[in-house]
Amino acid sequence: MPLFEIKNKKAIKINQKEFKNELELHQLIDKNLGEIFGMRFIKDEHVTDKHGRIETLGLDESNRPIVIEYKKTKEKGQLVQANRYMTWIKQNPDSFELLARKNIKNLSGEIDFANPRILCFAQEYSIDDKYLALSLGAELWKYRYYENDTLVISREEEPEQLITTKSKGLTIGKISREPRIAKTVDQHLQGASDELIDLFTRIDLEIKNISSEVERYTTNTEIIYKTSRNFVALAVQNKNNCLRLLLRTTDDNLIDEKKLTKKIPKTHGYGNITRQLHLSPKDEHSDKFSIEDIMNLISQSYDSTQ
Repeated sequence: MPLFEIKNKKAIKINQKEFKNELELHQLIDKNLGEIFGMRFIKDEHVTDKHGRIETLGLDESNRPIVIEYKKTKEKGQLVQANRYMTWIKQNPDSFELLARKNIKNLSGEIDFANPRILCFAQEYSIDDKYLALSLGAELWKYRYYENDTLVISREEEPEQLITTKSKGLTIGKISREPRIAKTVDQHLQGASDELIDLFTRIDLEIKNISSEVERYTTNTEIIYKTSRNFVALAVQNKNNCLRLLLRTTDDNLIDEKKLTKKIPKTHGYGNITRQLHLSPKDEHSDKFSIEDIMNLISQSYDSTQ
């Protein structure tokens, strides 16, 4: 991906350069996990008895375990290694939690072992890597380093099409990403009123339509929408017949003309998740808000991840 600097309306190409070694890339990303991904660093070069040396362990904003594997250029076996390290977490949750609580100050809440994440960094990926990443639910991230010390990071696209067989012959269809889930969306909606389910369904569709980068996954308490970072955490509250939404912002900047949101106290420890709002079907019917109003707020939250 060419990079240009504009001076006096003239485009000057900035050439790529290489890291001295894989360790330099590794250390740079580790030191900036919070800024780049909103993650918390736990430990690097963690040695296990049977699963090898894990390059980086972390925890995301939803307390999901993270394994990160780095390659300076392009190399086979990166995903296989990362999956082996993830197996260590699954087989040794107590050891992982001990590491996390030892290295992250004031860590609160349970660790979400049902939704672990694998992240890989490299300059290029083969088509086999992409298909294996689909099977593992792994995230492939590409990087480019430039002479002006600019680092560009982008999500590798999934293989868009696979040939599948149907009764009428061969067809081409995109394979969708299926998140690992602890509690399904249907389970979150269990016992909700028809009006509340309808409100959720419309908002859910609008959020997923913001961009192909948006992913949805669930925990035992919330339905999460994310790109590289979470930007909406939605909880179905049957008792109050409403949806509670937590929104990401940048420095708590949010244009909210109808004052639908409230600030989340800093003592709650949500970081850049700074606003919350509660949506009841009866309030929509009384014109207190519209779907367009809500999506305007959510779109700003999405933009804060870019």
